[in-house]
Amino acid sequence: MHYDIIGDIHGHADALEKLLQKLGYKLSNGIYRHPEKRNVIFLGDYIDRGPKIRETLHIVKNMCDAGNAEAIMGNHEFNAVCFATPNKIEGGYYRKHTFTEINQHFETLKQFKDFKDEWDNLFIPWFKELPLFIEKEDFRAVHACWDNKHIDWLKQHYKGKLTAGFLAKTINDNMSEYHVIEETLKGKEEKLSNGHSFFDKDGVERSECRIIWWQPIENRKNYIDILMCCPTKLENRPIELDECYSYKSDKPVFFGHYWLKGTPKIINRKAICLDYSVAKKGKLVAFKSEYLTNKEPIEKGFDY
Repeated sequence: MHYDIIGDIHGHADALEKLLQKLGYKLSNGIYRHPEKRNVIFLGDYIDRGPKIRETLHIVKNMCDAGNAEAIMGNHEFNAVCFATPNKIEGGYYRKHTFTEINQHFETLKQFKDFKDEWDNLFIPWFKELPLFIEKEDFRAVHACWDNKHIDWLKQHYKGKLTAGFLAKTINDNMSEYHVIEETLKGKEEKLSNGHSFFDKDGVERSECRIIWWQPIENRKNYIDILMCCPTKLENRPIELDECYSYKSDKPVFFGHYWLKGTPKIINRKAICLDYSVAKKGKLVAFKSEYLTNKEPIEKGFDY
């Protein structure tokens, strides 16, 4: 079986349909199928930001239900589950309904205003069933970061899926569940030194920065080489961190999440990011799995 792995969609259903059609998928009875029996793997973050969130969810879920795709959980689906789930012990919800949280989900909530039953009883339960990772014979898929330590822990304790008990523990930063879900769905971070901070894409000031964990070790010289949104003052400063996570497996892993820009490229043949900021006028990107092993240049595996 060959796969088309597709990055973060964020409610851009038109871009998704255009990409599926370019990849050879045909719409039949409301479901996209490939005549050569290829399947899609979706890397999470189907909701928020874009103009056609509901349409995106129907496309993805219909393909999954028909056996033509597999979908993993992104941090936005996880956040939506927490936002919708009452905290029966402390009151409120697992994700507090503050201005910041409501603002992040605003487009989704607005677009489901007249379809609340569908949101509450179809999509939220479906999100809860999504796996946190996928492992195939030739590759792996995760939303933000594959750390074997975390993946093995998830397999051992929760069989790689979110459960009610798991969800309840993810809001407590003293629990393993909190740290595993944070890094698997949101990526690894390092605290900036000397009081440095930056503002993220939503205007929130942060003192911890996501790391480019897929950057090959030989390319890690200055902070700009390993920090996303690297503060200007640190860009050309030699790295002083004692340890910074690096993916060391021989099996390739695909992931999204990181809002890359420009033309898709390979910086590490074993760790390939497919999020190229479609929600910020970038590209919705796919990769054809057969290019991992055939004799063609690996960069030809991209499509967008």
